[in-house]
Amino acid sequence: MRKNLPYLDQERLNIIFEHVYDVVSTQEVATTFNDEKLDDLLDTLQAMQYFNYKHRPDDTRTLFYVFTSIFHFEQNSEGTTLWLSLILAIQEMYGFSEKKLVEIIGKVSVRK
Repeated sequence: MRKNLPYLDQERLNIIFEHVYDVVSTQEVATTFNDEKLDDLLDTLQAMQYFNYKHRPDDTRTLFYVFTSIFHFEQNSEGTTLWLSLILAIQEMYGFSEKKLVEIIGKVSVRK
């Protein structure tokens, strides 16, 4: 895990994943954490998510079977790709192993 990044507890993860579809939205997203560092984290994750979504479909696809038991993703779904793009962004930002990533993402209770 990288140092000096905000701890990802269930509450923070749920707020992050409440905005999983904002990357393709044209609406302004209101401040969500009332904490500048956490709001900037969300902005950064969304930028990484967008990049992953647009340019790294093969990398996001490799996570599909890792997380289908947790989220019951649909195949060939734009929504699934958005979720996996955000999960990949979290993994890469925090340097999580696949095992640790499953443990962390397993805390997410948001289902959209």
